[in-house]
Amino acid sequence: MDEESPFSKTKKKVQNWKGEITAVYKNRLWIKIKIIRNKKLSQLSLDEWKERLKEKKEYIVYQKDTKLPIGTFVVRDTIFQETSIPKTKGYFDVIFEGDFRSDPNSKIKSITTDSYIEDTREEDFYVEPDQFYKGRYTKPRESILHPKDKKEMVFVPRGLMIFGQGNDASQDNFNPSFLGPKESNLKEIPSFYIDKYEVTNSEYEYFLLQTNTKPPKHWIGGRFPVGEEDHPVIHLTYREVEAYAKWVGKRLPTEFEWEKAARGTSLTKVTRRDETIEFKINFTRYPFGDEYDSLLCNTRESNINKTVSVYELSKEGASPYGVLGMCGNAAEWTSSWYEVYPGHEIKGFAFGKLYKVIRGGSYSESAKSAMSHHRSYGGIPNLSEDRKAGFRLVMDYRE
Repeated sequence: MDEESPFSKTKKKVQNWKGEITAVYKNRLWIKIKIIRNKKLSQLSLDEWKERLKEKKEYIVYQKDTKLPIGTFVVRDTIFQETSIPKTKGYFDVIFEGDFRSDPNSKIKSITTDSYIEDTREEDFYVEPDQFYKGRYTKPRESILHPKDKKEMVFVPRGLMIFGQGNDASQDNFNPSFLGPKESNLKEIPSFYIDKYEVTNSEYEYFLLQTNTKPPKHWIGGRFPVGEEDHPVIHLTYREVEAYAKWVGKRLPTEFEWEKAARGTSLTKVTRRDETIEFKINFTRYPFGDEYDSLLCNTRESNINKTVSVYELSKEGASPYGVLGMCGNAAEWTSSWYEVYPGHEIKGFAFGKLYKVIRGGSYSESAKSAMSHHRSYGGIPNLSEDRKAGFRLVMDYRE
């Protein structure tokens, strides 16, 4: 059992108001007090004061010089001599009718004008940090608009995820730990925001104009095809999208951030009866589910044979976090080097810090290439010349 802090229940008395006793009518057991109005109580009206003074019937009486208690005054009735209290007045007079009970530990047995009463309340002197911050967490917004490019970005919360697949060791996305997930072999991804839609032709053109950058060579006459302003920009090099990210103040996602945004964590955390933790896999091949649907994923099977507007994509094809277009349409660069997953013994000339991972597939590729865990790469002959993909960006969430 955890030891409780010795300060966790410490209280202190805080003064609400102080009343100086200015007259004592012994034959009638009346005391006249001058209530000093502090800043907090200065706005109360006379009626509000009447209600407040009705709530309490006993007040401790203190000696002015020593500030020690000399007894208790029990109020039977309250008489207000004023019909109103101007807000500029720092005090007002009131008469309490009642009984004085002397404190047995005090040598003073009667109430005098050398006394005062006060109204107090108890407050925590010390609050344990976990109690102080309890309930103060502000939930991140599910979506935001980036201040510079005005693109909608959706929130992907921090947590563990499983990546790749565990059935075919001949593939570059094979994860040897896939079928035996535990905290030591899962990826923990910090919270981040990701563009809901891929960067479009018109958005990329705006960047070119703002930075006086030459347009891509495949743009005839330096312009994208007519009517395709809202289509995802494609056939860009890694260095071109890197420059855009630097200009707008975002960054390219890692391949694991991209995969998590596309299909979620693919895990369910379960606590067994013996209080040990187990992770169950709920893996899906596509952002919208396990089965391919040509209406939700623009690939070769869709027979459209070109990109479509990012705003025409079906909302039913959204990822678990609401990201659209992560299946087909335009392939997307990530910031990750094309490397072998930990523990995988596969060999290949491309592995290493030469090429960058590309995710998502495109309208000209197969449905298999559009699976959320599928990996491709670009950078041949180098990252400044290989016009391989489009992109979307992410932004860190500071927790």
